[in-house]
Amino acid sequence: MKSRRLLIVEDEIILAMDLRNRLTDLGYSVVSIADTGPAAITAAEQYRPDCILMDIRLSGDMDGIDAALEIRRHHDIPMIFMSAYGNEETQQRAAAAEPAGFLSKLTDNLDLSVAIETALAGHQD
Repeated sequence: MKSRRLLIVEDEIILAMDLRNRLTDLGYSVVSIADTGPAAITAAEQYRPDCILMDIRLSGDMDGIDAALEIRRHHDIPMIFMSAYGNEETQQRAAAAEPAGFLSKLTDNLDLSVAIETALAGHQD
């Protein structure tokens, strides 16, 4: 099985490191961890990951939704939004970025893997 290359966008370093370790244990390759919207855009351009796991709330002036919209303008990379905030207004705003899915930051490994594989299957190279 080809190792899928993932980009994590998360501004809470402990959560980002935990997610990286979990993804690595599941057999994925994490190409980078970005902690701001601009860093996510740069990393998407530099690494061209197969999928992006994007936190919605990021520190700084650009949130994950704005970063996802900018990435989407230039690259056709499937994204999965991850957030502790699942209110309807946020989900409606995020829908404009055409995410492959939404996950809670507290999701288990099985749901995480299923979401990634579904996003990748829906986006053929």
